[in-house]
Amino acid sequence: MRKYGILLLLILPLFTFAQDCSKVNKKAVKRLKIDVSTLASDQMEGRKPGTTGEIKARDYIVARMEEIGLSPKGTNGFVQDFSYFETVKQKPNKTKLSINNKLIRLNHEFFPINLSSNGTLTDIPVLAALYGIHLPAEGYSDYERLDLEVNGYIVQLDISTPKNLEFEVPDLLSRAIEAKDRGAVALLLYSSQNGVDLPISNFKRIEKIGIPVVFLKPSAFAKVPVEYLENASLSVLQYEVPAKAHNVVGFLDNGSENTIAIMGHYDHLGFGGEGSLYKGPRRIHNGADDNASGTAAVLELAHYFVNNKDTEQYNYLFIAFSAEEKGLLGSQYFVNNPTIPLSELNFALNMDMVGRMEKGMDLTIEGTGSALKWESYLKEIDCDAFPLKLEKREDGPSDHTAFYKMGVPALHFWTGKHNDYHRPSDDVEKINFEAESQIISFITSFLLKMDDLEKVEFHLRKK
Repeated sequence: MRKYGILLLLILPLFTFAQDCSKVNKKAVKRLKIDVSTLASDQMEGRKPGTTGEIKARDYIVARMEEIGLSPKGTNGFVQDFSYFETVKQKPNKTKLSINNKLIRLNHEFFPINLSSNGTLTDIPVLAALYGIHLPAEGYSDYERLDLEVNGYIVQLDISTPKNLEFEVPDLLSRAIEAKDRGAVALLLYSSQNGVDLPISNFKRIEKIGIPVVFLKPSAFAKVPVEYLENASLSVLQYEVPAKAHNVVGFLDNGSENTIAIMGHYDHLGFGGEGSLYKGPRRIHNGADDNASGTAAVLELAHYFVNNKDTEQYNYLFIAFSAEEKGLLGSQYFVNNPTIPLSELNFALNMDMVGRMEKGMDLTIEGTGSALKWESYLKEIDCDAFPLKLEKREDGPSDHTAFYKMGVPALHFWTGKHNDYHRPSDDVEKINFEAESQIISFITSFLLKMDDLEKVEFHLRKK
């Protein structure tokens, strides 16, 4: 704990906490420029999880945490490895379909969906079960209307919705299981209507229901009209493709029973693809603001607390997450496999996109609903560099959400979206390093204020 004399405690309210955020910290600006420029360089290839670029970024962050003087708090030194599923692939020579002895081409004319199990069937009769809806309580059943027994057959289902119904129809999973429970050995799905939510061909996990399930594109019916599906031979062999990503975790041990987590994700979109808003030739998405800026801020705050010659009341855990862009996977993995007990966390502070502050812009702080006194604490920080925009929203699309869902009060600092978001144009020359240093000074003042207070109480806000 910082050791104040009685006199200092009495006069402390007369002073601003630690940092004057109206001033630009030139030394911090220099460090921020080096960190952001390195992480957002072409050599990092967009820091997509599981790639060489992500590993280079991981190693750079590890080296910086070591240089700053943090202790490792991963599961392998500073690193916490975790696996996730990147995609599902099919073996083309083992995933085939012929209808009425005519070959239907994989991906061009049909594809297995996420409900499909693997299997092989040869020359099996096909029965059409209309929409495959069975709701006896509503007095509606396609199976009873057709007096249809599908046991041992491949079933053809229209995933559209019958018109003029006064009740909600079952979803695709329910219809598929109904057919399977009636003895269907495979499903051929199609849609007779436009505007229907169709199954997707690129998914990450398989939710097997026990039989092969494929979707027929409209182009398949140029070979075999939908009314004349008589028999089919079908084989499906698809598998989940795992990938490995890496959180980086450093620790400042002040001998406390409680810890504050300071974090930001370091991954980005690689060369584009999923998540990119860019339409054009393949290009590196360097993600200078998203989120090299937040990662650099994590490192700068670590530098401050290691070197400020004080021993704070709380420990500090500094985390650079990976796979945030894949759906908050790194932070979700961490809260499920924490390297310190979550019960010891006072609160979590997340920085995601803090590099594009311009004159007159707000510093947005989300998550104030996760502790009743957040707003008053934040407003007490003396700072005229920028106005604050305080939002109660606790479940925004960044890593603080995983902590909030586990009962940890959590705040998210950011400067807002811009036209370069998730595009190759999010580059280092557009970062306002001077303003970012002011944001970090504000956050430092806030953390020092919180260091003089009791542990924050979590608040589950009624929405």
